[in-house]
Amino acid sequence: MRQFTTRQIVLLGVLMEVAITLIHAPAQAADYANQHAYWTCVIAAIVLCLPIWAMLRLKRRFPDQDLMQAMVSSHPVLGRMLLAVYLILFLIIFARDLRVITDLVEVVLLPLTPIVVVSLILLLTLAFMAKGGISTIVNMTEIFVPLLILTLLTMPLFFGRNMDFSVLRPYLHPEVDGVIKGSWRMLGYMADIMMVPFVISGKSYNGRSAWYGHLLGTAFLTMLMLLSELVIGVPILSRLFYPSYELVRQLQLTDFLDRFDLFVAALTVPTFLTKIGVDLYVTSLAVKRMFAHAWGSLMVWPVGLLGYVCSFMLFSNIVQIYDFSREWTAVMIIFFVIMPLLLWMLLRPKSKGRGGDDKASNGERDSSSQKESQHGGRTGHDHL
Repeated sequence: MRQFTTRQIVLLGVLMEVAITLIHAPAQAADYANQHAYWTCVIAAIVLCLPIWAMLRLKRRFPDQDLMQAMVSSHPVLGRMLLAVYLILFLIIFARDLRVITDLVEVVLLPLTPIVVVSLILLLTLAFMAKGGISTIVNMTEIFVPLLILTLLTMPLFFGRNMDFSVLRPYLHPEVDGVIKGSWRMLGYMADIMMVPFVISGKSYNGRSAWYGHLLGTAFLTMLMLLSELVIGVPILSRLFYPSYELVRQLQLTDFLDRFDLFVAALTVPTFLTKIGVDLYVTSLAVKRMFAHAWGSLMVWPVGLLGYVCSFMLFSNIVQIYDFSREWTAVMIIFFVIMPLLLWMLLRPKSKGRGGDDKASNGERDSSSQKESQHGGRTGHDHL
């Protein structure tokens, strides 16, 4: 398995935590937390610190394997059963994100194109992206995530006097109940950062990359939430489906560039597609890990088409995704907050020296993993 640099894993963590979260989760947080909605990002980030710590401890035991490989190698039967449950979870996440980005592209860029055609075009892009392997996705992350961060950092310079800091009053008296409810909605989307250990080996997913990615993603979301409150206002923000797009629409540099939002959308939509490409890659990789003889690249198209169908069967419109956030957070807490702690306590690498059969099987697995890593190092890619 190819090794990645700290910078690449940091950017991948930011991508997974931020990309889909900033589309409509800020509106839900503002609906409950009002002017203190920015605290919801911080509280959700604090909750995620515990599973990240558990994943880091677990990765030390399996430095040459991703989490799915570790599950199958430690407990072949139970690990595959648990992996089947995660496969369903990854498929739902892929279908949800595909439905969200499809609706966004239809509303913002292609209002006259049928939504099924828009979704199919996006699926074709995602399938070729996932077939390229995790190396291709990480390289795309290095291109688009810095552009997204640079766009956010320059936005306060253009807003200037449009920011009204009085909307944050009272500063020191937050509504605790509303902040907790808003954090519950944010957690369901920010928890996608826990998908990174499923595809990255322990040598690449180290403490520095994991914590820096989580910290930068949290700061990014907090800053975006603050800008949305200061520019749009809490009463309007809580009633929008796409608050981040509405925030970009407020950017008017000159009379000539009054549709500057289209330029920003052209930069951010590829970032969202890269995140969904990770979803499709993780889902296809789960199929490969469950069935040792399966060719993962051949699974991309069937899995992608299944997610395409599920995106319309499970969510007939964007309102259903918006309303499903409360129940969805409970699912994410079970599998991405509690389950990492259980895996940390249960998974152990198999000890060598239990007999000729165990030694032979371990030797075969070690040689196959070494061949895979050597092949990935020679080619520079880590295909399915």
